[in-house]
Amino acid sequence: MPKVVFSDEVDHEFGIATGLELKELVAEKQGVKLFDYLDPPSGPFGTKEHPAIIQSRYDERIVGCSGGEGEDEHDVVWFKLRKGELYECTVCTQVFQLEVVGPGGLPGGHHH
Repeated sequence: MPKVVFSDEVDHEFGIATGLELKELVAEKQGVKLFDYLDPPSGPFGTKEHPAIIQSRYDERIVGCSGGEGEDEHDVVWFKLRKGELYECTVCTQVFQLEVVGPGGLPGGHHH
């Protein structure tokens, strides 16, 4: 993880931010990306033959489908995408598949 320098001085620029939010804001101010977020999904409309690939560091990820652009756009449908499963949006029928690009397992190390 990148080194971020914290100061004992109060910085009113961050309002009431605390914890991880404050660390992230301080890091951004110093030009450091504290968390390595995966880019949001983009690409062609997913089909059963060629699903939209969604990357995750774990075996599941919460995903939101908004359909497409312009007239194809719909209210966001949120769903949990799991490794080894396809998900078809109930509104636009776009198909999604998870690609694990990290350690796998469940987020936060929870076991069911």
